[in-house]
Amino acid sequence: MSRKHNKKPQTTRNVEPKSVVDVIIPIHRRFDILQKCLVSLPQAMGEIPYKLYMVDNGSPKEEADEFYRQFQYPITVIRNRENLGFIKACNMAAKRSNSPLIFFLNSDVLLEPFSVPKLVAEFDDLKVGVCGMKLLFPPDVSSVQLNPNIRPSNKIQHVGIMTNIRREFFHIFVGWDANHPKPNSMRTPLAVTGAAMMVRRNLFSKAGYFNEVYGHGTFEDVDMCMMARELGYNVIVNTSACGVHYTGATAETYKIPYALDYNYMTFVQRWGNKIPYSEWQAW
Repeated sequence: MSRKHNKKPQTTRNVEPKSVVDVIIPIHRRFDILQKCLVSLPQAMGEIPYKLYMVDNGSPKEEADEFYRQFQYPITVIRNRENLGFIKACNMAAKRSNSPLIFFLNSDVLLEPFSVPKLVAEFDDLKVGVCGMKLLFPPDVSSVQLNPNIRPSNKIQHVGIMTNIRREFFHIFVGWDANHPKPNSMRTPLAVTGAAMMVRRNLFSKAGYFNEVYGHGTFEDVDMCMMARELGYNVIVNTSACGVHYTGATAETYKIPYALDYNYMTFVQRWGNKIPYSEWQAW
């Protein structure tokens, strides 16, 4: 005796994979360099599922409208009427996003293919809270009308931030050859730059986001790295992950000053005698 089984027809749905990384890019004009950044992003992410958040800090409306109109894929653009700065822009996007990892990326950084999976893999170690990458000065800055004298072509811009014996912060190995074994052996700097910084979301939340007490441009990233250590996490750099950094492109073009002295004094007041002498560890 045969039986007929009435089965419901199976349907397939295209389910979007849950994002692993939220990429957050603050932007104020310089859409020419941002375009290069965004073109590099898909290959840089490899197979990592991600969501992209851009925070426009007061770019002229018509100029911005024309640029954002081109996008055919999902993207979240948060637009501010004025330039609120890197810190507030990053915090705004972080509060709207929800992936377990946050990748803060400057609009003037061009990532090499498959660089981001190298950062993501570092977070398999539950002790890693912050991870940075190697950044190089661009091969040619004349095409984007920037000063080449402070940006030595293809040399190292960042493999980590350290302190000298006077507790002054600086980029270690800046200007060195990109393939020199010494800077490429860097693993545990004191801090990494916010220009290309990946952070655990739960750490970023516990730390209270980037501290908005700082003025434009500096020390919020170092402060976050100090907070990470206070919360029991490690701060590392993966020098096999690489990008090109058109350093200070927006600030130089539009004459936006950095609050260097104010931010340094604010940092010293916050961290006092917890600032170590770290330069010797790199040698």
